[in-house]
Amino acid sequence: MVNKVSDNVIERNYRECLKFESGACNFDLATAKAALENLYELYKNGILTGRFTKDKDYVVRCADLVILAEENKDSLFYEAWRIWFAYFVSMGYAGWNELWEAIHSCFRP
Repeated sequence: MVNKVSDNVIERNYRECLKFESGACNFDLATAKAALENLYELYKNGILTGRFTKDKDYVVRCADLVILAEENKDSLFYEAWRIWFAYFVSMGYAGWNELWEAIHSCFRP
C-alpha cells in the first residue's frame, strides 16, 4: 500500500519537474515514479555495500545518484533520471529531503 502523503509529494514534484522539461514526451507519471524507485534501489544497494554513505546534512547526495545513472546508461530509466536531475538542481535542502523521504516511504518493502 502506497503512503498517500508520500505519493502526493512525488506527484507534486513531478508536476514541478515538468516545468523544467517541457519536451519530455515519454516522461509520464508512471515512468517518473518507476525511475525514482529504480534509482532508490540502486542507491540503497550502494549504502548497504558501503559504496555510498549518507551525508549528515542531506538524506542522499545527488552526486552519488549521477554516478549511478552514468554507470547504468543502458537502463530503461536513464532519460527519466536525467530529467529528474535537471529538476533536482533547482531544489533547496528542505525540498530535496522531502522528496527523498517520500521516495523512501513509497518504495521501501
